[in-house]
Amino acid sequence: MAWQGTEVVHVVAMDKNHCIGKGNALPWHISADLKHFKAITQGGVVIMGRKTLESMGRSLPNRVNWVITRDPEWHFDGVKVAHCIEDALNGALTDAQQAEKASLFIIGGGEIFTQTLAIADRLELTHVDLDVQGDAHYPKISDNFHKVNSEQHTDEKSGVTFEFATYQK
Repeated sequence: MAWQGTEVVHVVAMDKNHCIGKGNALPWHISADLKHFKAITQGGVVIMGRKTLESMGRSLPNRVNWVITRDPEWHFDGVKVAHCIEDALNGALTDAQQAEKASLFIIGGGEIFTQTLAIADRLELTHVDLDVQGDAHYPKISDNFHKVNSEQHTDEKSGVTFEFATYQK
């Protein structure tokens, strides 16, 4: 699909039931997943919802940060603000082109993922082998996506198993 010729990539970790958050926070701490996320998005352009940014407490360094919010008064140091998906995508596209980047990274939350899944080209998913009763979820992955890469891991600290998986449209 691409957004005007630029690849759209979802980067997210989720449990067995597609839970991605609980109480505006990640429901697990897996160091390898955080490093994986950083490696994928480093130097790029990321788009997220306001709650996702606020849960992190800061903009992500070494990335252009776009935040989508309906609140016209909202602002946050170190981020660019859009009030709808299309404006965020267009602004992020301009930034990606100026930086000669081939991808835009959507990093959450659930509502933003739902609104952009149809235009996503690639999904970089971490499947966490847990069953969390959370309040934010990733949408059902359509049959248009096919798993093209997979790596199984176990977190040394918690013993939780997880999979890094890449899906391509």
